[in-house]
Amino acid sequence: MAESSKHIEYVELIYNFLRKDMLPESEHIYVAVDSPFKEDCPPHVCNNFRPDVYYCHGDKLIIGEAKTDDDYYRPHSIEQYCSYFEECAPYGADSIIVLSGSWRISASFANLIRNLKREHNFSTKVFVINEMGCCKEV
Repeated sequence: MAESSKHIEYVELIYNFLRKDMLPESEHIYVAVDSPFKEDCPPHVCNNFRPDVYYCHGDKLIIGEAKTDDDYYRPHSIEQYCSYFEECAPYGADSIIVLSGSWRISASFANLIRNLKREHNFSTKVFVINEMGCCKEV
C-alpha cells in the first residue's frame, strides 16, 4: 500500500530525530527506514508488525512509528504500539520508541501512549514528536 505524503514526512521526522538527537554519526548506518527513498527496510518485529524506523546495534533498540491524524488511535495502531513495547522489553532501559504525527494530535497521542504504558505496565521510554519541532517524553 502506498503511504501518504504526510506519513512519509512523519517517517522522515523520526529518521532525522534519531540522526540529530539520539545517535552519533557512526551509528547512522544501522538505521533502517521504510521509505520509498531508502533501500533498507526495517525487519518485522513481535506479532509480525514492521515499524517505519528501526535501529538495533549492541544493546540498544529504537523503534519508530509514524501516524497520521486518522490513524494513530485505531485498534490496529494500538496493537502495533503494544507489539513494539513487547519487542523493546528485553532491552530494558536501552530501548526507546519514537512516535511522530501532526501537532494537532501530539497531546492526544502522548496521552494514549501514557495510558497504554500504565495499563500494561510498559516501561520503555517513548518520545512523541511533531512537525513543529516539539518533542515530549512520555
